[in-house]
Amino acid sequence: MTTDETSSTTRRRVIKTGVAVGAGVGAAAIVATPASAAAGAPVLAGQSNDAGTAETLLTGGSSAGPTLALAHNGSGRGVLLTPTAEASIPQDLPTGSLAVTPVGDLVIGGKGGAKAYVNTSRWANRTMAVPAQRILDTRSMGSYSQNVLAGAADVTAGKLNAGKTIHLTVRNVPPALAERATAAYVNITVANTLAGGVLITHSSSIARPKTSSVNWWGPNQILSNLVEVQLGSYNGGALAFAIYVTSATSVIVDVSGLILSEPITY
Repeated sequence: MTTDETSSTTRRRVIKTGVAVGAGVGAAAIVATPASAAAGAPVLAGQSNDAGTAETLLTGGSSAGPTLALAHNGSGRGVLLTPTAEASIPQDLPTGSLAVTPVGDLVIGGKGGAKAYVNTSRWANRTMAVPAQRILDTRSMGSYSQNVLAGAADVTAGKLNAGKTIHLTVRNVPPALAERATAAYVNITVANTLAGGVLITHSSSIARPKTSSVNWWGPNQILSNLVEVQLGSYNGGALAFAIYVTSATSVIVDVSGLILSEPITY
């Protein structure tokens, strides 16, 4: 559905381009008409309203008694916009116009009729700081076993052995328990190093990259770095990421934030 605000606050034009208003949505001050209503006919809630390129002009109304009002009755969907191909959405949209693309991008006609994107799935994410929670300290593995999906056997004498990987999960960090977290901010510390080395952090769902998260250059060092890591899965274990080291070292991991894909639920 796209709308065009005129200079008058009492007139709104609804341009109907294959838009459906979802069932369960009520409309005030609207008279029922067939789905294939002629140009100028009112929009009908609960049915498809497609008049092709014709326009429906709603005149009158105020904030107290709007010409077009949509209300949700508590069941079913609110307003359902039928996706429009990106190429079919003009670059210049009248201010107030509204459309949605097949990939879920919400498009509006912004100030001066400029096309603007309100949100995408990435922009809709929310970065949430959480109380810092330690999920691993290889010097005390028994205290963090619930967070280790694999690799515990490769920790000896309090150190993750050279050339080994440990897979961790943040499922015990609220609100990641709901499995809506897509990434995490983790502070990774190496301690009691034996020689120079590299630590690599990555999603458990992908192959190990050739980039590094922490570097050290000698024995008996303590270094840390804040890393944003994408979460994946490991052998069915969700919300997982991996840590690999090229040289034996103690590894401490603290979670300080989560990126949530459905933040409205929290």
